[in-house]
Amino acid sequence: MSTDLLFVYGTLMRPFDHPNAMQFHKGAEYLGAAQMPGLLYRISWYPGATDRPSESIQFLDRWVHGELWRLNDMQLLDAIDQYEECSPNDPSPHEYKRVLRHIQLIGASEWQIAWVYLYQRDPQDLGRIEDGRFKD
Repeated sequence: MSTDLLFVYGTLMRPFDHPNAMQFHKGAEYLGAAQMPGLLYRISWYPGATDRPSESIQFLDRWVHGELWRLNDMQLLDAIDQYEECSPNDPSPHEYKRVLRHIQLIGASEWQIAWVYLYQRDPQDLGRIEDGRFKD
């Protein structure tokens, strides 16, 4: 299964204007605010989301908030894989993994299948972003 939809929740969202974000924005169509079930953590100057609960956190009704985009060119995913350092050329183990997940488009209340980059390391010692919204 594949899709041309991508859910972003961090430095690729619209407020960001660094070169990688600008390249992404030019190659995709913004569909709207969206969310996925999960937890959001501050890794450093960027966030990481998981869709699996930590042993010490109640997981009910936890959301990662972000944006849903439609890619105009699927080759853009290769560039984003490089940005997220999870391309086949990046050394393993990768910090992120691109996976398909159910994403809820806000307002329309509809669910879509979209690509999302999930954090792959143990988030136990990281600060959790309680409201699930990454802000610079």
